[in-house]
Amino acid sequence: MANGLLVPIYRDVYNEDFSSNTFSNRMQMQKLIYLLQEAGISIGDYSFHWYKHGPYSQQLQNDILVSKTDNNYHIRYSETAKNIVNQLALILNKNTKYKKHEWAECLASLQYLRSNVFSIHSTDREIIKELIKRKPHLSDYSTDELALKELKSMYN
Repeated sequence: MANGLLVPIYRDVYNEDFSSNTFSNRMQMQKLIYLLQEAGISIGDYSFHWYKHGPYSQQLQNDILVSKTDNNYHIRYSETAKNIVNQLALILNKNTKYKKHEWAECLASLQYLRSNVFSIHSTDREIIKELIKRKPHLSDYSTDELALKELKSMYN
């Protein structure tokens, strides 16, 4: 079943139109919905697991592929949801050494590792080292540190 909130929330966060024909847009959508769920905002009943590009949901992918663009639909957010969406927009649109979809992949992958692989006693260095091991293309340590700092400000 298609989720009518996907395209509007993508537009609200990334401030650009969504195209399911573009791999980078689909990846950015996957990472956005994962990060929203991690922050307690449910956009659908999506379960995520580790995949080639970090957290991935097949159910979400199915919804993405049949999503329709409705430029007239606007989401009314609660105050809490609005704050989270705005904070994620600032983080996901940050200018870094990574391409936009890689930055989203970096953030979501680090959050997944923090939540599902490592304990609260793990060091930043251990988490980043694991990210680089799993994803050599995300090996700019200072950018990964920035991502982890942003995640901690949002999720701690």
